[in-house]
Amino acid sequence: MQKFCSKKYNILYPYKKKLYLNITNRCPIKCSYCIKYKWQWKFRSHYLKLAKEPSFKEIILLLSKYNINKYKEIVFCGYGEPFMRFYLLKKVAQWIKKNYPKTKIRVNTNGLGNVINKQNVCKSLNKIIDTISVSFNAHNETVYSKLHKTKISRPLQKIIGFIKNCKKYVNNVTITTIQHPLIDKEKIKSTAKKLGVNFRNRKYLNQYEPK
Repeated sequence: MQKFCSKKYNILYPYKKKLYLNITNRCPIKCSYCIKYKWQWKFRSHYLKLAKEPSFKEIILLLSKYNINKYKEIVFCGYGEPFMRFYLLKKVAQWIKKNYPKTKIRVNTNGLGNVINKQNVCKSLNKIIDTISVSFNAHNETVYSKLHKTKISRPLQKIIGFIKNCKKYVNNVTITTIQHPLIDKEKIKSTAKKLGVNFRNRKYLNQYEPK
């Protein structure tokens, strides 16, 4: 297949039978473990630092070059928080569902979309987003503040509120956490159970992995 993104940046990249959409590099959090800095903006041979944020037309043009039906899922996930571009995310997801109704769509997020947009974005996800995967990398606010730099006050409380809201509109909501010495995985697993959502433990990525 022809490579439709230049070496300078990748908006759309395939990985493990899924298509990933890298729509922004902006994020309201600076995570101490973030691999975009450790891996110099690379991800499994893809360079994800954007020269500019892609427009709706640019994204649709790129999507049209792929056989969407052969991919298990389209995932909004790159080196930035997808909800920083909520309206674009919604517009692209609506286009995908209209043209490929059987295609599953997932959003990987830090769970602060409502705060970023000053509204309940979860309402707009109904029938266009199949899965929300929330990074929940701390079992309390103290640990969260040690691992994450953000201007948002009591972020973990707001993330929990986001998860509760998402459950009303999205069928599959998952909490994920990395394997980290400061993070109590079992407490987060217990939180997921109380909230009635799925839980998944993720590998802590340190050294660059080309594949």
